[in-house]
Amino acid sequence: MNGEIVQNLKLLSPELVLVFFLVVLFTVDSIWEQTRKNFVPLAVVFAACLLGTVATCWVSKTAPTVFFSGLVANDNFSAFFRYVFLFSCAAGMYLAFGSKELEKQNRMEFALLIVCVTFGMSLMAISTHLLMLYIGIETVSILSFVMAGFKSEDLRASEASFKYFIFGAFASALMLYGFSLLYGLTGSLQYGEIAQYVQANLGNMPYLLPLSLILVYSGLAYKISAFPMHFWTPDVYEGAPTPVASFFSVAPKAAGLAAILRFFLDILSYDAASGSWKAIGGEQLVSVVAVLSAITMTVGNLSAIGQNSVKRMLAYSSIAHVGYMLMGILTLDTFGLGAILFYIIAYCAMNFGAFWVVSIVADLKGSDRLDAFRGLGWSMPILGVTMVIFLASLAGIPMFSGFIGKMLIFGAIVKTPGLLWLAVLGVLNSVVSLYYYAKILRELWLEGREPGTASELSIYHGVALVGLAIPTVVLGLWFAPVIHFVERSIATIL
Repeated sequence: MNGEIVQNLKLLSPELVLVFFLVVLFTVDSIWEQTRKNFVPLAVVFAACLLGTVATCWVSKTAPTVFFSGLVANDNFSAFFRYVFLFSCAAGMYLAFGSKELEKQNRMEFALLIVCVTFGMSLMAISTHLLMLYIGIETVSILSFVMAGFKSEDLRASEASFKYFIFGAFASALMLYGFSLLYGLTGSLQYGEIAQYVQANLGNMPYLLPLSLILVYSGLAYKISAFPMHFWTPDVYEGAPTPVASFFSVAPKAAGLAAILRFFLDILSYDAASGSWKAIGGEQLVSVVAVLSAITMTVGNLSAIGQNSVKRMLAYSSIAHVGYMLMGILTLDTFGLGAILFYIIAYCAMNFGAFWVVSIVADLKGSDRLDAFRGLGWSMPILGVTMVIFLASLAGIPMFSGFIGKMLIFGAIVKTPGLLWLAVLGVLNSVVSLYYYAKILRELWLEGREPGTASELSIYHGVALVGLAIPTVVLGLWFAPVIHFVERSIATIL
């Protein structure tokens, strides 16, 4: 028995590392108040992410298994998302530490929040039990409400936090009701046991099952900003501090996609052959997901066109990218599902980079509107060039990682019978996105020159922008090893 407990704790060591450093942060803050303004919070978060990465590498060498009485799973899929969350945590803290928007705030409190949110996201990715999934989602959601309003003296941030809270409470209630219906129907909260019930009743499916799944989708769609639970996104991103919005645009979305993928592959499909799944419900279920994907990306791109606030524009853009990623679920094979994971890697770098530029401009000009970017490409060439790279990748221009991600997803969809129309719609949406991304680039480079020199961009921010631009370019040219890695990650999902 003791040996089993030790093994379970070993498999949970990446999350335990985060808990340990949360205790360190609390302790240091209580005995040394000066840390609230200096570099200590940043150093502690970096140490947590580094040791968490080491722990993830350690446990990833263990055979895939479900542990803690079926509550959580350890497999390459879990390891992949742990890496993504730890990177997002480190990048989000680094951006917040250098942002003038948060320089007067208690940095130790922000460090506590971002590490705790990372812990919750990790729980979402490894959960194989609805109760554990709910704990992870609520850990992320409640602390995200606080992060959105972290700049408490700013009324817009407080409004963003309140809107986030109201919408989040509504989505959470719907999802929890869906969980209760699933438990009432199946008598279990474990993914595997629910899947057994669903497969055993394929010919006589209770009418409450589709309703429960719709309610569960509502809660998960809220986390990833998918239609029709996307309405909170632009208002919250615009009102929240830019470093917080950049973190929201990447990390919680990845956590939501991890939960959806595990839930979908465990409960709504079964392994039909090596490396492929078959949807329970067949064409009906695939059609529903295809329509949701189409509406999500179309609404996101069309809504972004008329925006003057770049944060709102990128918020709608992030909704569109969720639509692209949902397409990959429809393929139900390791290639298409692996394409989602590749896209998440590419999206992390390019979207973090784009929001990073917005944060720098907001610090310099006090605004995130399009005219605040005017001429900055000439006065700060590193900022201008890296923004070209990030936006070109987001639009899916060749030679950048975003193009490879879209090519993989669209290619997988083209090979899926009956879904050619969705691939065509995805390409058309990418063309639409070129228009509003080009509006930002026009202001940066073509609308005159602002006085100033390249020295206005600090080394602190310059290193980060270049560090995010390099993988955005490299993954657009040399991507085969990463594709093999993500396919291995999806193939071991439990």
